[in-house]
Formats: sequence, C-alpha cells, structure tokens
Amino acid sequence: MNMHKPLLPQGAELTHPPTRIKVYVSLILAFALTLLPWSETYRWLVPDFTLMALLYWNIRAPRLAGLGAAFGFGLLSDVARGVLIGLNALAFCAATFVVLLVQRRLAGFDATRQTLQLAPILLGKELLVLAIGLAIGRGMVDWRWLAAGVVATLLWSPLAWLVDRITGRASAAVGQQASY
Repeated sequence: MNMHKPLLPQGAELTHPPTRIKVYVSLILAFALTLLPWSETYRWLVPDFTLMALLYWNIRAPRLAGLGAAFGFGLLSDVARGVLIGLNALAFCAATFVVLLVQRRLAGFDATRQTLQLAPILLGKELLVLAIGLAIGRGMVDWRWLAAGVVATLLWSPLAWLVDRITGRASAAVGQQASY
C-alpha cells in the first residue's frame, strides 16, 4: 500500500504540463484581482492574489515562474499601488526564494499541508512590507494589514484546489487513491 505521491509526474499531469502562457495568464488575472477597487473599509483584509499565484506556480512549475517573474510582478504592484518602488518586489522575491528552496517538499504535500508550510511565508511577506515601510518612515503602523496574510493562508487551500481543477491537475488525494 503505497500512500505517497509518485516521484515522477503521472497521468494528466504528465500529458498536460503547465505552459508558459497558462502560467502568465493566471498571474495577470491574479494581478487584476488584486487591483480591483476593494472598499477601503475591507481593503486591509484583501490578500495579495498575485503573490499567491506566484507561489502556486513556484510549487507546481518552478521553471516557468521564478525570481524574475516575482520581481517583475512586484514592481508592477509597486507602481499600481503607488508605494515605494521595490517594496513589493523585494517582498515577492523573498517569498519566492523561500518557496523555491523548499519547492520539492511543498510539491509533495496536498493543499492542506501546504497551507501549514506557507503560512509563515505569507505572513512574513506582510510583516516585511510593514517593517520596511516603518523603516523608511512611511507613516503610522497599522497592524491590521497583517490580517491579509492570515486571509491568504485561509484561502490557500481552496484557491490551490480551484487552480488545480482549472488547469487539469489531479489532486494529491486522487493520485493516492489510484495507487492502492
């Protein structure tokens, strides 16, 4: 009874690997979702969907969305939000670097276990942006902004499941049932 995920891709994952176009279209859609005109009352609760999509693709297809994509989308986020150029780029690159370091381990986990591993990274990104903002004197501290990291952590599992279904990737649970 092999309960572990196979080392090499199997089935649909092997026959339909993610393409660069699919990855970048999903990143652009996540960027657009992040930039929606959210109500100022609830803006502090909105997670960074762009970072979540980047981390998803860093786990699933690390060669297609690496540090270059993280830096580019971070700069786009900086320009779109009107913050110090390089603030989100640095935070995106730091989060991407950590995920790429542990990518093999994360790829072997299902979405629920990935959530536990990614929680410190998602919270750390928000903390890094807050700390750098404080260091450069960007105004008052509003600790509510750390809640976006908590919301991102809570949304990771359902969003990973949704993107898995859209891209045709079989879930870890399905692969485990097939191996019995």
